[in-house]
Formats: sequence, C-alpha cells, structure tokens
Amino acid sequence: MNQYTIKGFADLLVTSTQLNKLKTREKKLLLLDRCNWYISSIINQNIKEDKPYGAYVNLNSQILKKYLGDRNYKDIQKCLVGLGIIIENNKYSTSKFSKSFSLTKKAIKLGIEKTHTYSKKFNVKIKELSEISYADIYTNPILKKLLDNTTKILVVEEPSYYVLKILPVPKYVETDNGLLDISEQVNQFRFDRYNAYYNSFFALNKITDSKVLFNSPIFYNPSIVSSGRIYHTIASMPKLIRECLRTKSNELIWEVDMCSAQPSIIFLEWLKNVKKNNNSNIRDEYNLCFKLLLDGNIYKYIQDNSTFFEGLKYKKLKVSILSAFNAEDMPTEPNKELSRLFPNLMRWVNLIKKESGHKEISSLGQKAEANIFVEVYKKIPNDKFALIIHDCILIIEEDVLLVKELLEKRIRELYKEIILPKHNLDKLFKIKLVSIPDEKLEIIRREAYFKECFEDGIIN
Repeated sequence: MNQYTIKGFADLLVTSTQLNKLKTREKKLLLLDRCNWYISSIINQNIKEDKPYGAYVNLNSQILKKYLGDRNYKDIQKCLVGLGIIIENNKYSTSKFSKSFSLTKKAIKLGIEKTHTYSKKFNVKIKELSEISYADIYTNPILKKLLDNTTKILVVEEPSYYVLKILPVPKYVETDNGLLDISEQVNQFRFDRYNAYYNSFFALNKITDSKVLFNSPIFYNPSIVSSGRIYHTIASMPKLIRECLRTKSNELIWEVDMCSAQPSIIFLEWLKNVKKNNNSNIRDEYNLCFKLLLDGNIYKYIQDNSTFFEGLKYKKLKVSILSAFNAEDMPTEPNKELSRLFPNLMRWVNLIKKESGHKEISSLGQKAEANIFVEVYKKIPNDKFALIIHDCILIIEEDVLLVKELLEKRIRELYKEIILPKHNLDKLFKIKLVSIPDEKLEIIRREAYFKECFEDGIIN
C-alpha cells in the first residue's frame, strides 16, 4: 500500500523515545507505518478539502483508533508532535466536530513524498479494514453505484494539459545584470494535489475491480451526510483533471447541471415559502425572481444591476454572492447589495440566519439540492455510466436528455405549487461537454503541429 510521508522522516523517527523503546525490527517498522498513515490522513484530508498544507483538518478519533489501535493512536500523536511534524488543535465538540491537526512549517519545508508500508502486521490490518469498508459500502445501493461507475473511468490526456495551466506564467524584467526572474512561486500544494488525482486515476486505467480503488492513495470512502449530500473522490477532483477523463469505452463524458445552482435553489425555496404563506404583497419581486430562475439569469442580473458586483470575474462574483447568503455576518456589503436588489428574499434569508444560525441557509440549500439530484441519480439505470457531483450529474452523450428530463420532472414534483406544466425549464439545466475532445488532446495537437512543420519544410 502507498502512503505519504515527510522527506527524511524515517531518520527523524530514529531519534524518538517511542522508537527506541521498541526491541524488534518488525515493531519499529510498524511504528513507522502508523506514523506515515497518520501523516497521510492529514495530507489526504488537505487534498480532499482543497486546503493548503499547514491548514488544520479534522481527524475522527474513532477512525484513528480503528487503524492505529485504542491505546496506540495517542502515542503516535505525541510522537509526531514531539518530532515537530504535526500541530494539534485541542478545540473540538463531541457532537459537532473532532480535534484538528496540521502539518508544521518544518514538515512542509522538508517536503512530502510517497512511501510504502513495510510492516506485515500493518499491511494485514489495512487489508482487513479495507475488506470491511468495501462490504459495508456495497450494502448501500447508491454508494455501490458510485464505486462501480468510478471504475469505468479512463484517463486519456497527458499531464502537460493541466501542468501548463496551473504553473505560473514566467515573468522577467531586464536589469543592468541581465534578465531577472520575477515569476510567481509555484503553488506546491496545488501542484501536488493535481498530481495526486491524475497519477492515482491513471494507475487505475486498466482496473475494473472496484476493490482496487480502496488501495488508491487518493481514494476515500464515499459517504452520505445528514443533508443527503454524497461525498466521494470524484466529487473532490479538480476540474482540469476531470476534463482528462473518459469512460473505459472511450466515450466522452458530459454533464447536466443546474444553472446558478445554489442561488437557484434558494430562490425556489423562497418562492415556495411565499406561495405557502399566500403573500401577494410582493408580487413584483416574486415575478422577477421566478423569471430569473427560469431564464438561468440570476448571476447576470445581479452583475448587470449592481455597481458593487459589476466587473467581477465569474468565480469571484459567485463566491461573493454565495457569501451574502451563507456568511455569519449579515451586514456585509454583498448582503446589503443583494438586499437592495431582492429585499423580501434577503429579509427571509437573514431572518433564518438570525433565528437558526447562518449555517441553516447552506443546510437548507444542500438538503434541497440532494432532494433533487440524489433522487434523480437513484433513478438512472444501473447499466448506464453516471456519477453525481452535488449539483451536477456526469453521463455519456446518449443519456444527456434522459437525465435532463429526470431533473426537470423532479423539480416539477417538488415545486408543483410554483412550477406549472406550462412553464418551460429548458434554461434551468445546462448541458456541457466535460471531456477533452480528440482534436484538442495534447498528443493530437502535437502531431498536427509536427505534421504542419514537415509540410512547410520547417523540419526535414
């Protein structure tokens, strides 16, 4: 089994009291494996959550006990803290979140690398737990469906496709002593994260057994949280890596997603609330929100009608608008601006946050999202390739219309008070190609370039 470690960690471990207490080589190797598993857990959580090295991540004590032993896991923590590899944050809530840990600046500076497990005992332990997890997941039809479809993925693009896009553009200035490199530093965490996903899935290109997924360094057990949302490895995969994928039958992957998904769902929930309470005093705002929803124009309208949001690039615009809905502090500038554009909708949003806490809005949105997308995902026949990513479903081209129709039908069922048979939902869901088509693959473009050079006589 592959794990992550810190460069030179084995030499550091030799200096620890924990290792020097042990008498046999096997026990020393077991300690090394357990320490590396702990380090790997932090790094994998960083990668999964897209949090840079040094950011705190929560580690569940029950999982630590399961893999490291009831009496051993705290000794491992003490060992890694003592060696200056991890930092422990003691703040936790028994019912809400576990303790969090992060890599130290020292560990990050030393660097991260892959390693193997060396202890026979630990390898057996990992295999046993993997078998148990696999059997447990396979009892859940929707998680089984996710695993089976994940094994149908093929990586077709070369790593240069994403590397060229994530590395900073070289910049130089001319000085008296020649050219000075003023390029931005490489974001090592981002580079490692992309490589981890690409290399892990490339290694699975010839694998069709879903059990093998459990040994992939990037894999984590899929789970369904209280909101109904499903978290799994593909859902955490960077967009550029997702574009490198096809099915193992070499079919391009497409997606059907909801236009402006999170604000659209909040709009739907508010419109439903207005109808339920028979509030006819806000008809103009109701009609405006309903039209924006059906036209898929929520973000565009906000940007076109606000000097605050005007000129923001799409990613920043989206983050800023969503912060207005979800942020704890209500009198933020984005919140004030949305309140100006949609006074009654935002009054409803802010009242929910005031009475139930700011997280209630994101919880409401995620529950509604799951009620739409997860329920539709369940209805897609098991013999068809399909993967769910929160507010979008990946499929092949021949199944695009099927999934779009299922989503539209589900919306009509859930919001029948506001969406009538006469209403057209064509613009509420978008269809988009995810995979890189043949003509844009790096190898095809390179071959076309050299062919052109030969024809033009540039290359003999």
